[in-house]
Amino acid sequence: MKLVTGAEMKEVDRYSIEEIGISGLVLMENAGKEVAQAIIEFLGDLKDKQVIILAGKGNNGGDGFVISRLLIEHGIGVKTILLGKKEDTSEDAKVNLEILDKLGIEVQEIISKEETLALKGTLDKADLIVDALLGTGIKGELRGLYPKLITLVNNSPTSVIAVDIPSGVEADTGRVADIAIEAQETITFALPKIGTILYPGADFVGDLKVVDIGIPQMVIDKQDFKIDLITSELVNKLLPIRAADSHKGSYGKLLLVAGSTGMTGAATLATQASLRIGAGLVTLGTPRSLNPILENKLTEAMTYPLGESKEGVLSRESVIEIKRLLNDRDVLAIGPGLTANDEISYILNHLLEKTDKPMVVDADGLNVISDLNILKGRGAPTILTPHPGELSRLINKSIEIIRDNPIEVAKNFARDYNVTLVLKGARTIIATPQGQIYINHTGNSGLATGGSGDVLTGLISGLLVQGIDEVSATIIGVYLHGLAADLAAEDLTEYSLLPSDIIDYLPQSLKAVRSDK
Repeated sequence: MKLVTGAEMKEVDRYSIEEIGISGLVLMENAGKEVAQAIIEFLGDLKDKQVIILAGKGNNGGDGFVISRLLIEHGIGVKTILLGKKEDTSEDAKVNLEILDKLGIEVQEIISKEETLALKGTLDKADLIVDALLGTGIKGELRGLYPKLITLVNNSPTSVIAVDIPSGVEADTGRVADIAIEAQETITFALPKIGTILYPGADFVGDLKVVDIGIPQMVIDKQDFKIDLITSELVNKLLPIRAADSHKGSYGKLLLVAGSTGMTGAATLATQASLRIGAGLVTLGTPRSLNPILENKLTEAMTYPLGESKEGVLSRESVIEIKRLLNDRDVLAIGPGLTANDEISYILNHLLEKTDKPMVVDADGLNVISDLNILKGRGAPTILTPHPGELSRLINKSIEIIRDNPIEVAKNFARDYNVTLVLKGARTIIATPQGQIYINHTGNSGLATGGSGDVLTGLISGLLVQGIDEVSATIIGVYLHGLAADLAAEDLTEYSLLPSDIIDYLPQSLKAVRSDK
């Protein structure tokens, strides 16, 4: 499913109106009708229900006027409030405002602080508030009476449904400069806006529903949108069917280089995850002294003892053994639990420069890349999976800059260094060298614990080794990783979720996705 900015959605509207000839008033009527229906479903028993419509002066307010009329037709008590003067409303909004006037439906103008504050009792006693104040065009801090009114709404016990996007949330980024409507539901039109998916905006949205308002699919298909929301349907489509006559060689040979003294858990989790997602043969290369421990922990994988320093960390000489092992392997995953020092830096950078096998680089592998330009020259696919802190060190920019502009930062990095970038977070972002962006919405706070990233490394590399292309492998891996965590949290709670639980619940997540076929 495509995600759009406010400007992109405006262009879709413009094209539908000016090039196709669909009236803006028709789109507004359809939008109002869809929201009205959602409100009726939300309210259930309509008897004696009271709804407050808070309308702004733009087209979002025009939607509110349509909603007001349609709810009244269903016998619902409605009070319509315009923040501003009627004469200042947009052209299409004014048409629907005049319809209300001709029907004898009162619209109250609010133009002062005193009038705004006087709404408290009205808001508190209603059964529902409809936020039709601001649309997708706002950026930065709210001005005028909006902050005061939104504060009243948020402090009210009354539930809120937002029209298109909660007022105060930036459509392009999800930023909230100062305050925004806290909705229980948001009914958005045609396509989800980026700001309804990314945090902090997602915190204000509640349940998001995408509704059709009559924009032709051809118009949407004509646009060159670069951002996709990862859905179960997409993952289902990308997951290959395993042939009945296949064998272990059909699903690839993975070499995973991981672990150091005190960090055998990272190596274990990554290895088990790669096996659970269906990799054919997995070999874990690990410091020699740790091999007996990991042989005991990993009965389904092969292990290989590599040269080490006296601290139980891989020595630079081990790179010769790793390269030899790679001659008979299809993919290299490297990083979990390795430790970040000069020895590991030498190994990682040598392998990036001298090997032609696809690579997945995570954790300590990310922390020791000495020259990002090495990535540009690689002939084989490279996947990097940093969290914002690791990416901050890689590009020498603050975590705040990355968190404020995650899509732009990820897109630029992937393009500039010819990698598929998985920027991990509450909304993990995948960026490709071609400029395509995928945003994941599965997962929960139970993933905020050490080891979750190691599981993701195992999933992505285990998919990649099966011959799935690098972008598809990251999409599938990231989505299933989050979905398994969601399913596990239903039984275990987010507090008690362990990284190993993600592996245990992976079969359920695969079944859930496959059930959509």
